[in-house]
Amino acid sequence: MAGSSSDHDATPLSYFKYDVFLSFRSYTRLRFTDALYHALVNKRIETFRDRENLRTGEELEGALVEAIERSRMSVLMLCDEYPTSKWCLDELVKIMECSEHGTKRPVLPVYYYVEKSDVQFQLNEYAKAMTNHQEKGRYNHKLEAWRSALSQVGKIYGPLCNQNTPWGVVIDNIVEEVSRRLPSIPLYIDRPLGLDSQLEEAKSLLEVDSHAACFMLGIHGDGELRKFVLELYNEIRGHFKAGSFLSNVSEKTKRGGLEGLQKTLLSEMGEEVKTEIGSISRGSSEIRQRLGKKRVLLVLDDVDSIQPLESLAGAGDWFGPGSRIITTTRNEGVLDKHALKKGVEIKKFCFDEGEFEGMESDDKQKRYVVEEDVVGFEDDIAILIKKLQGDSHNNVVSIIGMGGLGKTTLARKIYSSKEVKKLFPYCAWSYVSKDYNKKEVLLRILDFLMSSTSKFKDSSEEVLKNEVGKCLKWSKYLVVLDDIWEPEAWDDLRDTFPNDKNGSKILITSRNEMVANYTNPSKPPHFFWLT
Repeated sequence: MAGSSSDHDATPLSYFKYDVFLSFRSYTRLRFTDALYHALVNKRIETFRDRENLRTGEELEGALVEAIERSRMSVLMLCDEYPTSKWCLDELVKIMECSEHGTKRPVLPVYYYVEKSDVQFQLNEYAKAMTNHQEKGRYNHKLEAWRSALSQVGKIYGPLCNQNTPWGVVIDNIVEEVSRRLPSIPLYIDRPLGLDSQLEEAKSLLEVDSHAACFMLGIHGDGELRKFVLELYNEIRGHFKAGSFLSNVSEKTKRGGLEGLQKTLLSEMGEEVKTEIGSISRGSSEIRQRLGKKRVLLVLDDVDSIQPLESLAGAGDWFGPGSRIITTTRNEGVLDKHALKKGVEIKKFCFDEGEFEGMESDDKQKRYVVEEDVVGFEDDIAILIKKLQGDSHNNVVSIIGMGGLGKTTLARKIYSSKEVKKLFPYCAWSYVSKDYNKKEVLLRILDFLMSSTSKFKDSSEEVLKNEVGKCLKWSKYLVVLDDIWEPEAWDDLRDTFPNDKNGSKILITSRNEMVANYTNPSKPPHFFWLT
């Protein structure tokens, strides 16, 4: 597991100039070290390797000292000739000093045709080199520090390269190990929110220490949602081999930028993309092929349609076991549609910054509902399905309850049930919310009723309303309007849905009892709460 930044050096990240400092003997410069250097650079790992003219004096040149001090970790090519160089030994002392003997900044020794014990205990060629330095007497004042540094680094396990190990395999292993050991760089946040309890709750839902199946956490809400997820990403990034935070997905998708997002995703995950992706379909295949065995953390910020979810996250087998996908949205229906269509396991988390002010911790925890954790819905489901099967003249059924207590989860269980699928050939879902946009609500409904709605993206509300009506006319349908806040929202939407008295139903969820009484005065709503 890659450590978080708090586990390593407390030096501010702005101080660092390089990811890796390469320490090596000159005879490997144009051979293994050169191949390793380019492999690291190709993975976007900023790597320092010295030039011969930096080793001209008796002491380490200032440029070398600065490079070591300003590198986040070091990789040492320990070969037979390494201890014959006083500059290599001086570098080693400085590296171990900066790493505090390997406990802070990571140090990765590569045992290049040399045994680990030779380094740790100065045996064989290492013994000869140290004896030679001692006999010359020129550097006796450094011998103790050199021996101590060799003993310290020799205790650290690292890749072994010898006649039995192909260079390509060793280099791949080194690059992967460097990627794993490098402390992840936190994304910049201006004035953190300080919502520690909510972060802990979200982390609990993500089960970051579990390497079981990949799943998605859908976070829906308003306010400082992006900032909250940035903080969450920074908290847990170190648990994964690779990570990517894709912001403003909705906006970039509308500008035709899905291929660019796919390329960014692969690049941030450490996968080199030298050419243009070419098509969204090819990009999806590349993501699945390259990341299918890697444990990754992916954030898709501000998703308002299913297309980017299908193209960037796909099904549960696109990423390695233990991977986590975090999706933020103001349209909870997008998550439901993706879960239903792809069979993806989705947990949900409702973020509402304002509602946490003044709440006791127990109350805060009650706001979060994970579908898999909720039990005892069976009676509610049975009652509501019976209502949906009932009077064909009363086409509105309401679920009323406090915010965050599971109304949406209950509605989703009903929506997904076999009885409801048999009862209603046409089903659609749309998230309304407090500050809803009628056009977006109608587009989300059309997403469920048509194979493609791209031609309607710029259509007026009136055109969209007519299209929904055409799709539903004379059909038996169920439409879920999730999270309606005010009766006026129903007034704005009600004429969209044809009432052919054929048993079609509108299922509404709301925290406002007035909405239920207004939409169907003759039938009491279903009140829902967790016990």
